[in-house]
Amino acid sequence: MSSPVVRVAGSFSFSVLSLLLLVCSASAADWPTWRNNAQRTAVTDEQLPSTLHLQWTRQLGPLKPAWPEDPRIQFDAHYEPVVAGQTLYVGSSRNDSITALDLSSGKEKWRFHANGPVRFAPLVSGKNIYFSADDGYFYCLDADNGSLRWKFQAAPNHRKALANERLASVWPIRGGAVLSEEKIYFTCGVWPFEGTFLYTLDAETGTSLAPPKYEIKTLKDITPQGYLVKNGDRLLIPCGRSVAACLDLKTDQFITHKYGNRATNYHVSSIGPYIFHGGSTFQMDAKQEYAVSARNPVLAENVVYFGEGGNVVAYDLKKLKIVKETDHRGKEVTKTLLNQLWSLPLPPKQNMPKAEYDAWVKAHPVQLDLKAGNRLYGHQANMIFALDLKEDGKGADVSWTQTIDGTPATMIAANGALVVVTQEGDLLCFGENQTKPQTFPEEKRELAKQQDDWTSKTQTMLQLTKPGNGYGLVLGTGSGRLLEELIQQSQLTLIAVEPDKAKVETLRTKFDAAGLYGSRVVVHQGNPRTFELPAYMAELIVSEDLTALGKSLAAEDWHTIYKSLRPYGGKACLELTDAEFKTLENAVAGKQLPRAALKQVDGFTLLSRVGSLPGSADWTHEYGDASNTLMSRDELVKAPLGVLWFGGPAGHGDLFYNRHDWGPSMAVIEGRMFLQGPGKLTAVDVYTGRILWQIPLKETPEDSPGRRGQSYDGKLVGFHFIAIEDSIYLVTSDNECLRLDPATGKTLATMKLPHPEDRWGRIRIQGDLLLTSVFRISPKIGKKYGLLPLELVALNRHTGEVIWTHKAQMSFPVVSLSGDRIYVYDGALENFYGDWKRRGKIPNALAERFIKAIDVQTGKLLWEHQTDVVGTWLSYSDKKDVMLVTNRNGISAFRGKDGSELWKKYSTGQGFRGHPETLWDKVIIWNDRILDQRGPGKSYDLETGEPILRTNPITGKPIPWEFTKDGHHCNYAIASPHLMTFRASSAGFCDIDSTNTSRLEGFRTGCRNSLVPANGVLNSPNMAHGCSCGYSLFTSLALTHVPESEVWSYSALALNAKTDQVQKLGVNLGAPGDRQAENGTLWLDYPNVGGSSPVVSLKLEGKDLRYFHKHSAFVETGNQKWVAASGVEGASVLTVTLSSVETKKRRYTVRLHFLEPDETKPGERLFDVSLQGKPVLQGLDVVNAAEGANRAIVREFKGIPASNNLKVELTPIKGRTLLSGVEIVVEE
Repeated sequence: MSSPVVRVAGSFSFSVLSLLLLVCSASAADWPTWRNNAQRTAVTDEQLPSTLHLQWTRQLGPLKPAWPEDPRIQFDAHYEPVVAGQTLYVGSSRNDSITALDLSSGKEKWRFHANGPVRFAPLVSGKNIYFSADDGYFYCLDADNGSLRWKFQAAPNHRKALANERLASVWPIRGGAVLSEEKIYFTCGVWPFEGTFLYTLDAETGTSLAPPKYEIKTLKDITPQGYLVKNGDRLLIPCGRSVAACLDLKTDQFITHKYGNRATNYHVSSIGPYIFHGGSTFQMDAKQEYAVSARNPVLAENVVYFGEGGNVVAYDLKKLKIVKETDHRGKEVTKTLLNQLWSLPLPPKQNMPKAEYDAWVKAHPVQLDLKAGNRLYGHQANMIFALDLKEDGKGADVSWTQTIDGTPATMIAANGALVVVTQEGDLLCFGENQTKPQTFPEEKRELAKQQDDWTSKTQTMLQLTKPGNGYGLVLGTGSGRLLEELIQQSQLTLIAVEPDKAKVETLRTKFDAAGLYGSRVVVHQGNPRTFELPAYMAELIVSEDLTALGKSLAAEDWHTIYKSLRPYGGKACLELTDAEFKTLENAVAGKQLPRAALKQVDGFTLLSRVGSLPGSADWTHEYGDASNTLMSRDELVKAPLGVLWFGGPAGHGDLFYNRHDWGPSMAVIEGRMFLQGPGKLTAVDVYTGRILWQIPLKETPEDSPGRRGQSYDGKLVGFHFIAIEDSIYLVTSDNECLRLDPATGKTLATMKLPHPEDRWGRIRIQGDLLLTSVFRISPKIGKKYGLLPLELVALNRHTGEVIWTHKAQMSFPVVSLSGDRIYVYDGALENFYGDWKRRGKIPNALAERFIKAIDVQTGKLLWEHQTDVVGTWLSYSDKKDVMLVTNRNGISAFRGKDGSELWKKYSTGQGFRGHPETLWDKVIIWNDRILDQRGPGKSYDLETGEPILRTNPITGKPIPWEFTKDGHHCNYAIASPHLMTFRASSAGFCDIDSTNTSRLEGFRTGCRNSLVPANGVLNSPNMAHGCSCGYSLFTSLALTHVPESEVWSYSALALNAKTDQVQKLGVNLGAPGDRQAENGTLWLDYPNVGGSSPVVSLKLEGKDLRYFHKHSAFVETGNQKWVAASGVEGASVLTVTLSSVETKKRRYTVRLHFLEPDETKPGERLFDVSLQGKPVLQGLDVVNAAEGANRAIVREFKGIPASNNLKVELTPIKGRTLLSGVEIVVEE
């Protein structure tokens, strides 16, 4: 995309009339934007006739909101039309369009299709229609004919993801545009860790075909979701469930507002000093929240109107009420409250008892939609109504009601018309004239069935590839016949990419008319070579015209195609020339397409992606494997991370237990993620988020003894289950263990224990054996400890035949299984499984305690030792033959072959800040070491218990390995070769090599760890379901390694100012956090804003310092774009203390990073640079040296002498100085 530029004032004029159209209630009685104006008051001067009659109805079909899993962020649950003159404009995520309708007749004037779902209402200004889409573009159309004037790419690049079941930009536009004072504001992006951005565009009313000038602001930790609001100098950015962000446009600084976020949502409006956000009412100047839940209010100058139960109420916003109350300490306090002016109950439903009526009102509360002239309009159930406001302001009277077919969702008033939108997707237009209403049904013209070459070719392709109901890619549409036949002959959801604009428009129109566009098929305009489709998404890739990719296909083109094939059997079926096949054959033979299979059949070339991604791994048991290592072997998941898919059915709440129930963790095998929820087991495609299958499960209050879950409501939810390549094993409430087919969920076998009164416990797999602990009341101990795991039973995992049994002396509360041995802790622990009740404390234990090893194949005891340890966690390292027994107070290590004690460490787990019961006994076995996540985050050698050391990246000295995390935590960590994942307020991870901790802002994980690296992706199902906190998003998503993404961090690393000397250091000016580069340099943010960080003595001098920060995706060139993306203007001297004690001079290599952030011309910014007082750069012109703005340059200087301090001096010649970063590396 073109690089961001600074807005030039006055570049585009704005007529007074067009400005009034959007800033205040339109004098021409239009409704040109969502809720009519920039403040979103839903007020217009339009005075509608007292009696209205239905003029026409148009059926558009119901919308599918982006976030069906969360009602609080359903900004697109229904249509939101706007009106200018005699034309109504409405956007649709159903068919990715903007449609213009004649307001008087309801007839369609034109329709325009975007490259992605249109989820927000358009803006009308003069002859222009502005709107945004999930494709990351902002569009401007001619209001008269719908032709494209221009479109502006807001997304920083072309990378795509599957977003809410639709192909979209990784940065969809989800901050609905607002226009005020000649400027349009909107946001782009959803996930803060990917980057979210505020755009300001110069609005214009002419016929320019070029995008306007714009400004861009990178938003730190903000997740925009909803329509932006402009109130004076305040710009409010809804953040879904979170408190709305407030930007002071005068100072360009964010203002912090603190109000309750348990009832906030996408809906924000404002008048005067007030914010109305979901159920919260907040006065910005007084910084006071009022106990008035004005949901979706109508805002007049000094009065707020809204529905409250079965009433319409009005509150005075100017004259407040002062009351005196007695607080909980008995002290008299004075409170300021909003003053209710009046409350009007709507006429109750006839012949309905009060209790029944109260329940009905709760299900059908009154909703006000707008104020037009002196009337309020609203709806309740299927009734719409009007209220005439009394002139004295002391009440209102019902003046008109009308029952409609359907359920009203919202309404607008414009130019003599009241337009009602229903939840079912209908538009109903009411006007003054009494006439016979015309109905326009939803258009659905079936595709004509044809018999031609493509009919038989498609049949052959499908017979060769046998795809299911996943995603199919068509790269090059040709005539469109292949697409048509795939629709008719397959169950695939089809995505076509075609460079020819005319072909795209023709196919969109045809499939839209058939009612298929958006739901079954979409056609994107673009070059498949550069379209940047998501990885791993397609079950099938085909093409009717491969020349859409270019005249010839090179090896890198085949890599692009292959990248989008789904592992475990995705196929491309193509007609190739001999030359094209040869290029592909060479790419496969040269291992450029890992695990590719190639063959030619029936005139087609079949390219298959066989098996798993090289380096990926499964997650089979709740704690990773049968040994309880809490470690995934997946080598592909590493930082930086980027989204692969998010949202869709896999995020819906009914798939998950409430997060406080601590339901079972997931299993991930061969591209499938298995999730337990209330009454169901669901299989999800880890590469797309599709639901593969779902089966019902019967639950009872005592389902799974031995589950370490949450029982404060008297129920341990969920079932023991594991998944391996050919089977899922699931213990049911019928006290059976089902063997299920992972591909279909069908039952393959049912297994039972030898004694019907026994109950299944935790299960594990080793080879052909299914191992389970068996629960019953102990005759030796009695009922005090309840059901205990008194026996181990090994069964043939295929037939259920019992192979052996082994009884405990006391019980087997914790078990770990290796290749040929089972390790057990044999003892009786009181309330061991009641983690919540124990609050992390070590349970009481009877005196008889043993650690034992049992032969896997025979069940015979190999060795046993009495122990004084109370073991609440047991794990085993096959690599080092070390068994660990841990609890809150310590770690004990034993040799697996004979049980000899290796070492014991009394180290009380302190936690970090979260719930201790999930943190204080589990440790991670990571290769040859322990990662002690109990807090503080230390690491120990498995065989010796000695602290693991690493090299301090700044001083070069050996230091103990240690990680940290901040914020609230309520789950245990797990690890993979590169990362340790956990909750740290939001989702988070630690890079194990560097020990730096990073945040994945915007969502939180579950109270069981729900960040699992497996099958090449970081799987994050919505196990936080049920949380009412103000985290912006609650959904499921998957992430993969994206090298160009940003990753910012904090750490536990500290420096000793008295003794430490800097060997290597990066200073990243204006950065949002720390980051360690591939060459080992740790770049520290300055000023420190990203969290705990090593303190280096650093002084920056200058006049009127101005820091800037861009997302690195907007930096066009450079090896370390993320360093150059931020910086400081106006600095004169930067002094870095290398040592606080006298030391001899050493020589350093110094690298200076620069970037011109503004649209500066060559010669407009010049400055000199000196190091240690000696000039090194004279008359530096960054924009000239870099050949443009937003392009990084680095200047390296070797042999710079320094002892205690290193000084960088910047002397302006013309304009202000610039500096992004300084890297210092000792040469000796």
